[in-house]
Amino acid sequence: MINTSTTPVTADLTDLANASVRELLAMLTHTEDRLRTTPFLVPDGDAMVVNPEVAPLLSRQRSVVAQLRVRRDTWRGAPGGPTRQGGRTRSGGGSTSASWPRPPWS
Repeated sequence: MINTSTTPVTADLTDLANASVRELLAMLTHTEDRLRTTPFLVPDGDAMVVNPEVAPLLSRQRSVVAQLRVRRDTWRGAPGGPTRQGGRTRSGGGSTSASWPRPPWS
């Protein structure tokens, strides 16, 4: 369970391994929303510099995406994991994507 006393951006990376996929997606959504609203450049005297808030947000985004990829790979490789019917994916894998069904002419 995610520690609710922290925000999704500041939660420990160890929490990522224990988070559900739904929680990971919520963290990713929150992080990306923060990235969209955070200015990339900020004034520092006479120069514009990279906002110091951007780097931790990008790091958090990469960590959450990496954990989601681990979950995807774990599900695909699990013997009792979900199986999909259909042909090969565009990347040459043996299962079809849920978001890209086989076209009727194939």
